[in-house]
Amino acid sequence: MEHDALWLVALNTLLHEIGVPLPLTPTLLMAGASSASGGAHPLALVAIVIVATILGNSLWFAAGRRYGTSTLRFLCRISLSADSCLTRTEQSFGRWGGSSIVLGRFIPGASLLTPPLAGALGMSWSKFIALSAAGAALWALIVVFAGMLLHRQLDSASRVLDAFGHEALATTIVLAAMCIAWLWWKRTQTAHERKVRRMTMDELNTLIDRGEMPVVVDVRGSATRRIDRRRIPGAIALELEAIENGRAQLPREREIVLYCACPDEASAEHAARLLLTRGYGSVRALLGGLEAWVDAGYAVDIDDSPQPAERRHSSNEASPRRRKEDGFRAFSHV
Repeated sequence: MEHDALWLVALNTLLHEIGVPLPLTPTLLMAGASSASGGAHPLALVAIVIVATILGNSLWFAAGRRYGTSTLRFLCRISLSADSCLTRTEQSFGRWGGSSIVLGRFIPGASLLTPPLAGALGMSWSKFIALSAAGAALWALIVVFAGMLLHRQLDSASRVLDAFGHEALATTIVLAAMCIAWLWWKRTQTAHERKVRRMTMDELNTLIDRGEMPVVVDVRGSATRRIDRRRIPGAIALELEAIENGRAQLPREREIVLYCACPDEASAEHAARLLLTRGYGSVRALLGGLEAWVDAGYAVDIDDSPQPAERRHSSNEASPRRRKEDGFRAFSHV
């Protein structure tokens, strides 16, 4: 029975960390309650969570190192979290640095995106594994200890479920499926209920050719801009957090076009809504963002300006690998 509990926790943790929408907290709570009654040792539960977490996170970390922002966009599209989860994860990286790998365990959506973001920014394997293990250990200790403290209540609930047998299991599966379906429906509905007008790539390019270029704002996070230094010619970088905090000063008499790296232009739409509520007259989100602009074959600038906390190099031919490492240094104060 003890080995069964460890295998169940290991499998649930691994699937959870690679992105399968299976809740992990209830499983670990019940395993913690069982350990208080003579089940698997609590430290064994914590150890198995650490190992499975490192295995699952390492897959996305390696993908981030290999494929960069493509991995992040893929995860954002399959995630049940809000489409702006990439921007939120970047904000936590900017605020907490490498420690966000530890703290991301407690932030919805961030635990899945933090490993590939760290990989894309060039974090070393040793540092990533150490921080991933620390985050998993902290989270597992809290949940297992909570299960041990509440073991009487959880055991009572377990006995009630056992009394109903297969009916209880079927009900639990149906409820979990309904919850996942509702979260996915909510996300798709949000994508379809656009309240901010879009500007197509062709429309923007036409305005640029006519010399009527609007104010183009890149609201991608600083981490994404370090990984992918391409930008639409003339665009200014302005993080979403600055717009949320009211620090953005943009000309009100001109049209404003915002773009981001989120699916369905989620961050650009959020920023546009904020500007519209503050009295800006004409604000639109760029349909498809930077990737759509590039795919359409339009020109881009490369932002070679040194970022905060990046080192200047005498040579302008710094390797992509070195640029990744420099970009990560800005976040690695742990």
